[in-house]
Amino acid sequence: MAEVTCAAFAEFEDFDVTREQSAANWRRNLVGEAAERPRPHHTRIAELPDGTVIGLVMAGPADPELGLDAEIYALAVRPGHQGHGHGRALLRAAAADLSADGFGSLAIRVLAVNERARRFYTSLGGVLAGEVPPGEVFYSWPEITALL
Repeated sequence: MAEVTCAAFAEFEDFDVTREQSAANWRRNLVGEAAERPRPHHTRIAELPDGTVIGLVMAGPADPELGLDAEIYALAVRPGHQGHGHGRALLRAAAADLSADGFGSLAIRVLAVNERARRFYTSLGGVLAGEVPPGEVFYSWPEITALL
């Protein structure tokens, strides 16, 4: 997962994190998510037939400041595999899991400078819903079923 996120965010100048730092952050976040976030919590990966992980999504209850039910905590696809439907499939799978658990709305945060991701969320019906400092915006789907 560390390699996927480092690769996915490598183009952004402000993302100055080594693979080792990213791996440590993932370990800390996964343990923290398991301990602190209320259930349900969903993690899905996309992989090639040889088992190489090319993408991931993590989702669960939203941070209350967003004003929505559920949130995508992380969505990343390796750059060489972007534009082939993997991110769309991961996002839809997470939305289906969340909807099945009774969540009705969805949010995702994104770096404000990440124009490609912002276009992606808009293409899937996401609505720019606000800013979450520092340097992030968030998109919402007031009806999570719009992603199914």
